[in-house]
Amino acid sequence: MLSKFLLSAMLVVSTLMVAQTSFAADECQNDKYCKDGEICIYALKPHLCKPPQDVGAPCKRNAVCKSKQCDIPSGKELGVCK
Repeated sequence: MLSKFLLSAMLVVSTLMVAQTSFAADECQNDKYCKDGEICIYALKPHLCKPPQDVGAPCKRNAVCKSKQCDIPSGKELGVCK
């Protein structure tokens, strides 16, 4: 019974590792990875290509916001689109 439990646990862990690997493969590294006017959103984990973001969306740079204004509080890495 213990061996079945361990086998099940190993199967779950390996499945999760494969799922994370596939996300990492789809992760953009910069805007050149994106197409059709989309932008690499570094504020998301994993980084994803998306169209410019609406007000209130998480951002790390102005380029990802429709307004071109990312409000990042002093001392923080992450802000929100204005």
